[in-house]
Amino acid sequence: MKPAPFDYHRATSVEDATTLLSELDDAKILAGGQSLIPLMNFRLSTPAHLIDISNLSELNKIKVDDRSVRIGAAVTHTTLLNTKQVASELPLLVDAEKFVAHEVIRNRGTVCGSLAHADPAGEMTAVIRVLDGAVRASSAEGERVIQAVDLFDGPLQSSLTETEVIVEAIFPKLGRNSASAFREVARRHGDYAVAGAVSVVDYDDARSIESARTAFLSVGPVPILISFDELLIEAKTSDIEHDEIYEFVSSQLNPQDDVHASADYRRHLAAELAWESLKACV
Repeated sequence: MKPAPFDYHRATSVEDATTLLSELDDAKILAGGQSLIPLMNFRLSTPAHLIDISNLSELNKIKVDDRSVRIGAAVTHTTLLNTKQVASELPLLVDAEKFVAHEVIRNRGTVCGSLAHADPAGEMTAVIRVLDGAVRASSAEGERVIQAVDLFDGPLQSSLTETEVIVEAIFPKLGRNSASAFREVARRHGDYAVAGAVSVVDYDDARSIESARTAFLSVGPVPILISFDELLIEAKTSDIEHDEIYEFVSSQLNPQDDVHASADYRRHLAAELAWESLKACV
């Protein structure tokens, strides 16, 4: 199928893009288009206007400071994957990016586009959730920062208003005594995850656990975060018991059956992947 007719607008700045969003009826932002265009081709989305921000140099930047990695709205998955400073400063981002779709999609698709798409099977949605990150959104009325916990309302639904555009994703860096790991199972590498888990463990100087948490993908309507502080506080990594983690995770998740996997299988995978990712945080 072909998309329904639409008018194309190439924004000259973020201000121009937000002005167009506020003035045009039924407009969508186009960055990489790897989520939006397929929906348009099947006429599941029929915007009257597309506002292209992909060539805005102000949005095609990765900034690394003492506290975070900030990714502009035009930065592609491939660019992030190949940025050595990110691999050094926040390797979890690169670890997760290796599982994002296939190379041809990573070459065009953007990190912020994945977050705006709010797919609960998306790797970046789980990563920003486990890191307690945020996005900076802009509109003609001004800017606001939306925390990851407040960003995802449901499957393919975010808390962005129709006149807002994400201009930057903010991923907090981990401390020197923190560790992370990403695990995912898909039918083929690059396909949508059947289940996935991304864990972060914070240690004190004696290598006792101060906090531990895992964000899950593909097991709920939004990225689900589980804290293991009650189970693991002051424990050593070697003290983590498989059955305890497995039972705790299984009791917290309520996935649904679909054509890809049963609810029981997803729950089983998620629990095993949580165990694997936590144990990898040594």
